[in-house]
Amino acid sequence: MFQTNVSIELCGRLAEPCGRVLSIGIPNGGLSVPEMVARLVQYYPDLLPALARGRIRACVNETIVPDRSRVRPGDQVALFPPVSGG
Repeated sequence: MFQTNVSIELCGRLAEPCGRVLSIGIPNGGLSVPEMVARLVQYYPDLLPALARGRIRACVNETIVPDRSRVRPGDQVALFPPVSGG
């Protein structure tokens, strides 16, 4: 199975443990959003506490997507932590 690196931008508190932009290898057929997040934790285990603190939203090619969406080579990916405010 061939793999291609994809850059993932981490926003807010997600960037604290490992930096703002990380890269992981994904298969050419892509991964679902939860599979991509699991792979991200495999590459960067220090992210697990930040990712486990609430529902993470994924943005693929500048669109917020549901978890069933696939991330494919060449996609622009960003992850956002839950936000609260008043």
